[in-house]
Order: sequence, then C-alpha cells, then structure tokens
Amino acid sequence: MQLRANAKLNLSLKVIGKRPDGYHEIDSIMQSISLYDSIKLDPLSKGIKIFCTNPLIPTDRSNTVYKAALAFFEKTAINQGVKIEIQKLVPHAAGLGGGSADAAAVLVGLNIMYKTMLSESDLRVLGESVGSDVPFCLIGGRGRVRGRGELVEPIEPLPKTWFVLVTPQILISTAWVYQNFKPVVSSTDNDLESVVLSQYPEIGELKKELLKLGCLKSQMSGSGSSVFGIVESEEKGIKILEAIRKKHPQSYLVENVGRGVENV
Repeated sequence: MQLRANAKLNLSLKVIGKRPDGYHEIDSIMQSISLYDSIKLDPLSKGIKIFCTNPLIPTDRSNTVYKAALAFFEKTAINQGVKIEIQKLVPHAAGLGGGSADAAAVLVGLNIMYKTMLSESDLRVLGESVGSDVPFCLIGGRGRVRGRGELVEPIEPLPKTWFVLVTPQILISTAWVYQNFKPVVSSTDNDLESVVLSQYPEIGELKKELLKLGCLKSQMSGSGSSVFGIVESEEKGIKILEAIRKKHPQSYLVENVGRGVENV
C-alpha cells in the first residue's frame, strides 16, 4: 500500500498559554500542502520494521511512525505487524509536520490494510497519543487547530494558493522553542517567531528576502526553521523559486491541497 503524507504550514499560530499538563495551548490555522513523504506499508506476521531514505531519521521506537503503528496494534489487538518504508521528501525538524504526517499516513493505511473500520474519531484519539500535529494531519485541508493540537475544526478551503517554501540548513527543536517562549506583543501571525528570530536572525533575513523578491507575505511555519512566502501566481512563484534556490537549495514551490493523507 502506497500513501502520500502531506506536509502542513501554519498560516497563523497564536500561543494562548501553558497548560497544567506542561503543553502549550495554541490557536492555529493549518494548511496541507503539496510537498509530501511517500509511505509504503506491507503486512508482516509480527513486529514493526521501519526503513527511511533519510539517514538522520531514527528507525527505532522513538520514530513517530513506530509509535503510531504500535498504538494501532494495541488498540485493535491485532497480533500481526507491518513493514514501513519512508521516502523522505519533507525536511526534518523544519516546522512542516513531516513526522506527524507520516504517523497519520500509517494510521490511515493500517486501518485500510487490516480492515479494522476505526472511525475518524478513533484515529484522531490514537493520533493525539502520538504527536500534537497528528490529529490535523489525519484530516488535512485547512483547519483551525486548538488545545495542544487535538481540537481540529475544518474550515472553508482557500482558492488555489501558491507558496514559495524555503528550509534553511538549521535544525530547530520544537521543545526548545516552547520552553523559551514568553508572551510578547507580536507583529506577525506566528507568535513563535519572537523566540526563533532572537536566536536565529537569519530566519528574519530570509523573510525579508522573500518579500524583496516579490512575495505578498512571508512567515515562519510552526517552530521553524521553514519560511514561506505567498505568491500571486504559479508563474511568479517559479521566478522567485529560481532566485531563492541560488542561496537556499532546499526550496520548493507548493500549493494548498485538500487532504492530509492520500491513498495512491
């Protein structure tokens, strides 16, 4: 079975405060995009085996897809296993929800493969136990995400929208960003920029560069390091992409899509 695990952008991200459980309460508008990892699932008689094209991604129990598969087998009491092959195209630790998207794809795929008929609600509960962005990635499209990520409300889709997406060679820990977050009056739609830009000023310079090249708006996604710029047309996006790739080879032209996981 082959699936696409679509990345996400945070079109806005407001941090409301810290919860008693240690997580932060957020209010975010998320959007699935056309950059994706390919996930291949094959049944095994037992065990969970993971293979990934990116050597930086762990393939042990710490991987979110392992946690997702384990949660599925524990929930359904199915005494079998799965081989998971990940063709990694979404940049790692970049604010794009790549690991969460992969976990969502595994949950969707296993539900189909083993004909367990778990509801969307059941899958979202399993996803919540794996990672904060997994519930949104299970649904995808455009949605308002609240709580620590478990409350997902689909909202009206945007018309076709193009984004120039740039991931600089910086790995940023989401945990570090939230640990260092302090409420400030923010002039952007992403409250976490105040933390990241203070430590990584090059993110701010990248935002300015995208605007200079002709993007209508530029913003960091999630906890970074990826920055996206909204462009008026695909043609304009192609020109900006050609220019920005000279300095940042890990750049993409992507569009909004209507689902988080696609069975191909």
